[in-house]
Amino acid sequence: MSTTTLNSATEPPPPISDSPTPGISGRSLPPILGRLLSGTFWLALRTPLQAVTGFWSVPLIIGAFGDGPSGAYRFAWGLGFFQFLLEFGMSSALQREISERWTRGDRDGVDRAITCGALFYAVIALVQAVVLMAVAYGAIPHARFSGPDEYRLIVQLLWLQALTAPFYGISVVVSCILQAARRYEVMPRFELLIVAIRFVALLGGVAIGAGLLTIVITQTVLTIGLSLGPAVWVIGRELDYRPRFVRVGFDDFRNLVQFSVYMFLVQLSVVLADKIDTTVLGFALDDAAKAETVYWAVSSPFLQLRQMGWTLAYFVMPAVASLAAVGDREGLERVTYDGARMHSAAVLLVGLLAFVYAGPFLELWVGGRFPGQVPELVRLMRLFLVAALPLFVAVHVQAATGLGRLRLIAVAALIGGVINLPLSYALTLRLGVSGVIWGTVLTTLVSNLLVPAIYSFRVLGVRFGTYLRRTLLAPSVGAMALLGACWLLGAVAISAEPRGDDLLGRLFPFALHLGVGSLAFAAGYVLVPVGRKDVTRILDRIRARLAAS
Repeated sequence: MSTTTLNSATEPPPPISDSPTPGISGRSLPPILGRLLSGTFWLALRTPLQAVTGFWSVPLIIGAFGDGPSGAYRFAWGLGFFQFLLEFGMSSALQREISERWTRGDRDGVDRAITCGALFYAVIALVQAVVLMAVAYGAIPHARFSGPDEYRLIVQLLWLQALTAPFYGISVVVSCILQAARRYEVMPRFELLIVAIRFVALLGGVAIGAGLLTIVITQTVLTIGLSLGPAVWVIGRELDYRPRFVRVGFDDFRNLVQFSVYMFLVQLSVVLADKIDTTVLGFALDDAAKAETVYWAVSSPFLQLRQMGWTLAYFVMPAVASLAAVGDREGLERVTYDGARMHSAAVLLVGLLAFVYAGPFLELWVGGRFPGQVPELVRLMRLFLVAALPLFVAVHVQAATGLGRLRLIAVAALIGGVINLPLSYALTLRLGVSGVIWGTVLTTLVSNLLVPAIYSFRVLGVRFGTYLRRTLLAPSVGAMALLGACWLLGAVAISAEPRGDDLLGRLFPFALHLGVGSLAFAAGYVLVPVGRKDVTRILDRIRARLAAS
């Protein structure tokens, strides 16, 4: 990375020194990249568990409480997008500001940022509560629910969201402090436990006949306690840090708001893109209910893949802000090339398996609901997976964001979301469900892949030849090994297509192909020296953890 690029994105960095960075508590900060890998490892463990428990929870709740309460629960909890929008991107602004100030040893700057964040989220919690109460007593009485029990449950769940709204802001501030101190692994480790315990609470509540509201309250209390309790203990005892609330002025908020506005545009584009597709289907097609069901089936794998890609790149932004604050250009380059390589490998492995085995997956998952339609669903699902290509530049976009270079990325994302509406509507009128998917794919490839890739590569000083050799080579070799092994297995041994009526017999060929494909990908990945180093580094870290425990 060039010095010019770094200096244009941040304040002039201090001279690079071999001595550890002290941080604001006077303690030496741990190495950024090692802790970044550790935190991402815990996120990677949480992601599949969250997906499995999420898919399993839906039929469990419907079976235990019926369509009425289940629908009321989904409706009330779906209003959580108010929190997402009202947050206005402030969490990302705080992440970057606190990480940079902490690394520079600027105690006053950290305290000012925390005070601004606390005041902002206190106001937003109040606004969110007012909005939720307006919905509960102004809009819900006019909604079409079957009876008073559903209405009462929705109002109770909205009250629960309003009362717990302040804890979201507290968790954001606490998380920012931990990330600034490079303790990336603390929150994800307990979030993994939270996912498991929430599901156990659901199973236990259903088993003993508890009401749905009781189960949700139990899950909420456990989530707050397990996420904030250990995190606050680490901040106070291990980091020896006590935040101070100080007087802040307009300039302190202005620095945060300038950044958060662009993050809000990105978040708004995501909401527009996700909501536009279903809205278009509802207005453009005659049989909207059937179209919505088809869309749900073919879009779910893409949404899960996108969520995984975003989650695995989550810590890159605060880590890059810390690296830039001390002028660690070598560390920034390792994130740019090596971090992107490992992220691309995970995305390519899952995405390629989903693309290749879309048929067996859909047959096993929803084949009974769509008899004779699976081939068409396969085509639509594979088309939708093309929209996941922007995940290959997710690390670079996060790195550019950590350097404060977000304006063009945010504007491009918002323009893409706006263009998506008329384009998807016109294509849907001509092509049906595939039209709305084509609208998403075409706008995404330009606004979320092409523009951010060109811009972030320029900001980060990415050398394309080095990128191909150092970042894409190992995942590409792994992908070719996967395709070859899966083709050979299907041609000479066993097809992945489910046959017969026995569930285990139908699952086994599919699971076997996934396992063989994953092993082949890993084998191809380690054939490349940089890939072999990645695997060795991960195994060494796991062995060190096991030895320490």
